[in-house]
Amino acid sequence: MSSSTAAILALVIILLPPITLAGDLHGFRATLTRIHELSPGKYSEAVRRDSHRIAFLSDATAAGKATTTNSSVSFQALLENGVGGYNMNISVGTPLLTFPVVADTGSDLIWTQCAPCTKCFQQPAPPFQPASSSTFSKLPCTSSFCQFLPNSIRTCNATGCVYNYKYGSGYTAGYLATETLKVGDASFPSVAFGCSTENGVGNSTSGIAGLGRGALSLIPQLGVGRFSYCLRSGSAAGASPILFGSLANLTDGNVQSTPFVNNPAVHPSYYYVNLTGITVGETDLPVTTSTFGFTQNGLGGGTIVDSGTTLTYLAKDGYEMVKQAFLSQTANVTTVNGTRGLDLCFKSTGGGGGIAVPSLVLRFDGGAEYAVPTYFAGVETDSQGSVTVACLMMLPAKGDQPMSVIGNVMQMDMHLLYDLDGGIFSFSPADCAKV
Repeated sequence: MSSSTAAILALVIILLPPITLAGDLHGFRATLTRIHELSPGKYSEAVRRDSHRIAFLSDATAAGKATTTNSSVSFQALLENGVGGYNMNISVGTPLLTFPVVADTGSDLIWTQCAPCTKCFQQPAPPFQPASSSTFSKLPCTSSFCQFLPNSIRTCNATGCVYNYKYGSGYTAGYLATETLKVGDASFPSVAFGCSTENGVGNSTSGIAGLGRGALSLIPQLGVGRFSYCLRSGSAAGASPILFGSLANLTDGNVQSTPFVNNPAVHPSYYYVNLTGITVGETDLPVTTSTFGFTQNGLGGGTIVDSGTTLTYLAKDGYEMVKQAFLSQTANVTTVNGTRGLDLCFKSTGGGGGIAVPSLVLRFDGGAEYAVPTYFAGVETDSQGSVTVACLMMLPAKGDQPMSVIGNVMQMDMHLLYDLDGGIFSFSPADCAKV
């Protein structure tokens, strides 16, 4: 090769913009933004929203239930007011249009509202216009992506592969298509997503980016194999980072790891971990394999990590152990019951004394210890804004076969890594502003 030819090639390489496609060994990042700040007055709303969310997650067949198209239920489970949830921007189509969607580890389907819309909720940006994109393509029922939808929510008609997806107390209905998708600075062609034309009410978002373990999830479709995020606590300014592919690594601090548990067939998309013990202060609680384990029929129990649930919910026996341990180690603190829908609350001593509570550590398979950074929060304040009542960010899970859920408040100030390829969940304390 002549020197002039080499120079021309080098110039071309320099001038060409970087293109990131699915399957590249490339890392990229985006940001998560809490939809509404968890101020003291918002916790009762978060508890109400969580109740719908937990009903969906715990229902053994929720993901496969179809709803009638004239259903009057509201879309509360994930979208109503978005209290406690996190938005992530994605860009769709050619030309690209950007939409905020809820980042959700508890579901798989990626979807946004599309025009023309039969019944759509108000969203920050106008719905996606498939007719205006040169890369949009509807998927037929014979496509493999269509087959990944549960039979009970999938139908075929002249529109193509149609879905009617149940989310606890709400639903979304539409059709599957493929489209160019951009997350952060990485673009991916032919990503399967839902074009929803009928939904309940919602605001502050435009849809959902499913981050679960199923084939329709964002993670396997982008071919990255792993992702991580670090949720900033309290009223810290700025967005929280979410990283994909090679950027999703834990290199600093005390890294702990535990394997994901093989999911029951009824919940193949959830991120189950085996919660084997809990320590409150210096007290190891008498947790047994049955406390947080799966039920014998496999339809209930177990513990999942979930980005879309605000508080943490433990099976009743486990929760009562935690509650009694806190009460026994905070004898000089005044308890206040039933505040903001929460259960275990303490009254401040005043005078800037604050509330001293023992530490909380969750233990998992493989010896991993999760020292929870944030587990009490102020839910009542005085006229000067000082906290007067603080509550445990945990409640007992309801139902006969309750699933335990580690919600996003107890995930704050921890860098969490979901390694789908390796089947490993890792975590380490972090300053999320520096991740």
